[in-house]
This record gives sequence, structure tokens and C-alpha cells, in this order.
Amino acid sequence: MLAVRIMFAAALGALLFTVRLKPDATTATPNVRGVRLQPDQVDQPDNANAVERGTLRLHYVQKPIGYERYEIVHDGALREPQGNLSSSKADGLTLTSDVDFTDRGGRVQLAATLRAKADFTPLSFKATGKSYRFVNVDSDVRIEGGDAIVKADGAESRVPLPAPFYTVDGYAPFATQMMMLRYWKQHGQPRVLRTVPGLPTNEVIIEARGREAIRIGSTVVRLERYVIDGVVWGRETVWLDERGALAAAITRAGGLSFEAVREDLEPALAGFVQRATQDRISDLEAITRRARPLKSGTYAMVGATIVDGTGRPAIQDGVILVRDGRIAEVGPRASVTIPPDVPSVPVDGKTIIPGLWDMHTHVTQVEWAPVYLAAGVTTVRDMGNEFEFITALRDAIVTRRALGPRIVAAGLIDGGGPNAFGVYAAATPEDAKEAVAKYHDAGFEQIKIYSLVTPAIVEAICAAAHRLGMTVTGHVPNGMTIEQAVTAGMDQVAHLAIRGEADSADVKKTIAFLRDHKTVIDPTQSWNELLGHAAGTPIAAFQPGVLKIPAPLNRVFSNAGAAGIDAATARTRLERGLRIVKALHDAGVPIVVGTDEGIPGHSVHREIELYVEAGFTPMEALQAATIVSARAMKMDGELGTIERGKRADLVVLNANPLDAIRNIRSVRWTISDGRVYDAPTLWRSVRFQP
Repeated sequence: MLAVRIMFAAALGALLFTVRLKPDATTATPNVRGVRLQPDQVDQPDNANAVERGTLRLHYVQKPIGYERYEIVHDGALREPQGNLSSSKADGLTLTSDVDFTDRGGRVQLAATLRAKADFTPLSFKATGKSYRFVNVDSDVRIEGGDAIVKADGAESRVPLPAPFYTVDGYAPFATQMMMLRYWKQHGQPRVLRTVPGLPTNEVIIEARGREAIRIGSTVVRLERYVIDGVVWGRETVWLDERGALAAAITRAGGLSFEAVREDLEPALAGFVQRATQDRISDLEAITRRARPLKSGTYAMVGATIVDGTGRPAIQDGVILVRDGRIAEVGPRASVTIPPDVPSVPVDGKTIIPGLWDMHTHVTQVEWAPVYLAAGVTTVRDMGNEFEFITALRDAIVTRRALGPRIVAAGLIDGGGPNAFGVYAAATPEDAKEAVAKYHDAGFEQIKIYSLVTPAIVEAICAAAHRLGMTVTGHVPNGMTIEQAVTAGMDQVAHLAIRGEADSADVKKTIAFLRDHKTVIDPTQSWNELLGHAAGTPIAAFQPGVLKIPAPLNRVFSNAGAAGIDAATARTRLERGLRIVKALHDAGVPIVVGTDEGIPGHSVHREIELYVEAGFTPMEALQAATIVSARAMKMDGELGTIERGKRADLVVLNANPLDAIRNIRSVRWTISDGRVYDAPTLWRSVRFQP
């Protein structure tokens, strides 16, 4: 069994990862033979062609799931004595790459070909397949003179090429990003690269973050670390070795952490993850310095309509006195005395509501932090993440080194086997106790059960969590009904795990059971709508927020949707789910707003809107995203309504959502623990349009 110990030591500006092995150890990964590095991944040529080959082991949330294999043929190139493959003697090169992995039982494949000049300037690029379970990739780019002929997603266009530019479509294949880095270095490290598909709006910014070394056993490999911003939404960390070959990369696919590492370096995966996490927290700290609060401390918001979230009538011409992060007074202007030394902030014509919650998300990148605040979301429940990242992000926000919503964490546990999700599995009661204890000791409030946990282990997880004062949520595991899962101890359930019509006898019986057990449901209807809408129907028809997101994120969602159905069928399916949500609500089952990510920030607003479409009043929909969520997490004494003594988590809107629920999108300022943030500034900080 591999025993891995990661040490970080600063020496001459370099980071040293040290991976030690027990004597006579074999690695946990069958494809890594012993501990000997294979730093030269390039075949020694015996003719006029140089061939470079590489294999990357792919991981999803650190669980190995597949491979990327690539080959680069340098036409007419002879290797120079140093083994440099970027020789100007070459006439050109061709990269071919195949990505093949299985995520939770679903196979994902992508094939790509890049043809480039000797200086890595693209001549053509083609990628087909998927980069994630619901993300289709179909790009064909051909360079003709100063233009690019682009065929993408069934459409063709001709766009003028800026200088410099590169051809890339999402994170995959990683080998294309490796070639982009070589191009960037060869062309003087330009500040900005324009990318196609994505022209004219998408920009990629690359930063060299320094040199470091990784030691496995007695062998040291020296690496250069880069940050790439704009290939996907947000920042990636990529390592190249001394020859320019890709050593490792940390990115996101389908919203969660995705890792690639060269096979011989796989024992150091945890070190790469930790280093990338340090980079991302540093990046968020930089955003925080640029987006400082407009106001904090003690002040009074004067003149707004106050919808306090309790269900009481709105307060007209209201005042909220904030003192050191808490609500000191709230009421009509005529009944609240503002001390003479307290500055007043005029908010006439605005509406103030409690800070919103997203009760089902995966905050896997720091860019989510300013987005959530920009959307008025001040608390989120993270429902499964990379352990090292989410704890570091949570702690940075708690200590105010970084801005962001309050993070309540649910630790993910799945069953065993190749189709399990994540790296924390429980096949025995002892496994269950150990995993629950790890999360508890790290400050997680909940446990999230995933689909492959067996009934007996569900009981063991719930018992262990309850003993430690934690609650349990998650998927209804395969082979169990929702009634069985709740009977086994689950306090809450993710997604709408109820089939049938709302007025059927079976569904009514299930709803009564959930009511009696006080089970909390987060139905994620906005996620169902996003993935279940008819392919070809513009997302903007129901989600206008999609028009404001960065180009790489738009590329991800542009292909989302269900094939083979029309818009009417998709709407019928959605309405069936909404009827069940309304029936649950009417019966007294707590419904909380959750998105499973979706369109960052905007999907929270859409979830609230869908509850009104289901038949909730605007106040009831707003409460699902405020006080009902706070009660579900036993935090309603501090959060969820605008009342004296509670934390000053507030949202200042330009219009009243009780008049029209779409006004929930009109965020002007967000107040988190008394700190006032400008929403447009936060949107722009991560390339969104306000």
C-alpha cells in the first residue's frame, strides 16, 4: 500500500513535493510501476520524424476514472541534442488526443486533432465527443489566411482572427492546453490570447507562477507552474516539465474538480491538489482586495421597503440599523431612532430582503464566491466537494481573508466499487464511522449520502452522524425508496425523488410520510429544467441569466438539453415535478431552494421563480430561500429573517419581488455580516455582465 507524505519546502523560490514510499511498496495505481519516474515521454527518433507521446491519468474529485493519451508528430524535425521538440527546423506538427473515462457508470469519450505550424500557431483544430456527461463538444476550426472557418454545434461562421489567438474548446483535451502554453511561450508570453471557438469575446490570460520540483522516492522532476484563466470559466493550474510536456493539471468538469496527472507522477496527486488550492485562495484574496466593501461597521439603511421574511406585511419607508455585523434595530422610519453619529445610507425606492440561501451547490472554484454575493446569496450548503479545497475556502471566508457566502458543508460518502463518486466510501459500519468522524472533526455540519450506499450502511452513517450532532441529507440510494431512506435515518433528501402524479394515492401517501417525519426536500427544479429542456430551445427563453455569463461557460450550457423531445413535452415533464413540489409544500413538508449549481448565481433566482410558477406565493418562495433554509440547518436564530439581533445578511433590490418574483434578479447591493458589496463590481470581477 502506498504511504504518501507531502512536504512543502521553500528553497530558492521552488516548491518541493516529497512523496515517500514504504520499503518494497507498490503503488495503489496498477499502471504506476514502482516509484521510478519516467521523465522522458518522447520516443527517440530513428528517422526524420520526432514523435512525442504521453499518457495522463484522469481523476474526478481525486477518484481515478480514465485516461487521456496523446501523440505529437513533428514533421521533418530532427531532435536537437537537448531533446527540444520546439525546433524551428520543423515544418509543422500534428497532435492527436483521445480522452476516455467513466464517471459514475457513464462513459465519456472525446477525440481531438490539432494541426499547427512549427511555432505552434494553429492551422486546424477538430474535437468531437463529450467533455462531461452532459457537455457535448463538436468543433471544427480551419484557418484560412486571416480568418477562421468555424463549425461548431451545427452552425458555421467565418470570423477574423486577432493576433495572437489559439484554438481550444473547453478543458479537454489537456494536450491542447499544453500546446497552447508552448505557443504562448514561443510568442513572447502575450498578456491575452483570443480563442476560437469563442471569438470575438473570449480571452485567455496565462500567468507563470514559478518553478518547483516534485520528488518521488529518490527521483526529482523539475516543473513550471502556470495559471490559465479563460479556457474554462475560472482559473486552472497546469504544470509543465523542463521539456514542455504536461505533468499535471487541475481544472473543473461539470462543475466539480477534475485532475489530470502523468502516470509516473500520480503518487503526488494530493500535492498537486494542495498547491492548486493555495493558488485559488490567493486568487480570491486578490479579488477581495479589488472589491472592497462600500461600508461596514455601524450605519443605517434608510427609506426602503423592508420585506423581513417573517410573513408579516412589508415595512414601508423603513430603517435598518446595522451595528458591527448585526441588526440593531429595524422598523418604520418614524419608530427607529438613528443616533447622530451613525451615518445614513439613503435607499429610497429600493426593497430590502433577507440574504438568500442556495441549499444545494458544489463550490468547486473561487469564482463562485463573488458570483453568489452578486446574486444576493449570503449562505450556501456545499453538497460534496474536494475536501482540501472546500475547507480552505470556507476558512478563508470565515477569517475574512476572502469574500464569499457563508459555507455550510455536507461531506459526501458513497458506497464502494468502480462507479462510486468521490474518494470517501463506506462498505462497512467501521468505514461509515471513520468517514463521518473525519468530516465532523473538520467542521462539516452534515453528511451527504450518495447513490451506491447500501441500506445497512445508510443506517450506520445516520447513526454515527446523529451521535455527533450532525444531520444527514443526500440521494435516495439505488434500490431504496424514499420512505426506506428516511426510516434508515436520513433527515433531508436531495432532488425530487418522488415519481408519479401529485394527486395519485401513492404520491399522497409518500407526501404524508415525509410530513410526519419532518423531512426537508431540496427539489432542484431549475437544474431539471436546464438539463431537461428540449435541445434547440434557447436557454434564454426561460433563463435570461445565460446571456450574462462568460463565453466558456456559455459553451458548456449551449449544448445542454434533452434530445428527441419537443418544448411542449419538456414543459409537461417540468410541470409534473412542480405539482409535486406544490403538494409537498401544501402538506407542510419543508421545501428549500437548491440549484445543484446550474447557471452560477442566476439559477438561485430561477429556482425561486419556479416555485411561484408551481403555485407558491412570492412570499412563500422567498421564504424557501431564507427562513425555511435557515431552519433546516438549525441556524434560524441567527439568519433567515430581518429581525433585531440577527446577523446583517441583507439584499438591496431595485424592485419588490412581492410585486413580481422576477424582481428577485434586481440585486443592487448585498450585505454579508454587515459588509456592503456592490453587485455590479462583483459580477465583473469574474467576467460576468452585471
